[in-house]
Amino acid sequence: MADDINFLDLMALKRITSATVVEKFGGLINSSFFDASNILGTLKLKGLVDFTTIVPGQNAITITEIGNQLMKDADQKAIEQFDQLDLTILRQLVGGKRSFQDLNSVVNIRPKDLAMRLYKLTKQEYMTSEFRNGNIDTALTEKGFMQAQAGMPPPQAIQQQGQVSPEQNVESMQPELQQQPEQFPQPAQAQQMQQSQTQQEAKELKDLEKQLASLTRKRRLKIIITILVVAIVIVFSILIMRGIIVL
Repeated sequence: MADDINFLDLMALKRITSATVVEKFGGLINSSFFDASNILGTLKLKGLVDFTTIVPGQNAITITEIGNQLMKDADQKAIEQFDQLDLTILRQLVGGKRSFQDLNSVVNIRPKDLAMRLYKLTKQEYMTSEFRNGNIDTALTEKGFMQAQAGMPPPQAIQQQGQVSPEQNVESMQPELQQQPEQFPQPAQAQQMQQSQTQQEAKELKDLEKQLASLTRKRRLKIIITILVVAIVIVFSILIMRGIIVL
């Protein structure tokens, strides 16, 4: 299951503390308790968290050894230097690739590795990520957009990365931007690019359909059962706390 870990799993894991409980997790990720139970059920299924199922009462969430190691690996990745793969991901985001499936199909790396890269770009302020209704909205910062247009920074700038403010980083890229003449695609080239993009999107859709079809019925059933158990626990806890149900 380690290769199935994605950026949403990692960011949800980062929101969990020693005081986090199942019933209030939705508020931490700006989502309904049904969406929160879905995410928690997925994290549990992947072995990243565990939680109690006590009714009535609040159920504590604990991060497993696998989850703690994942967060340590992510924090270590976040301090590494900006490289060519980071630039490729930024340029895909500039081009409109927003979903994890789209990015995976282009850069062709494991979901876990992509999650680490997106976390690194977020920590280094090239992009922002925000939970909303059980999903993550991502957007490039000005620093990220400028870097995507400028390409790889000079070796000296890479060595000083982490010690330079975002404003200084943008200033250091201005000479390189000035040296690059603006190029606009000709009509024929634009048409070819559009056709290529359409073919790529069709290929990505087929790949996504194959991935969905590859999931076994047993695994889907296991995920559904886990999510239902979490949802039932949350509902019963809320009803008991409100006095609707008395044990």
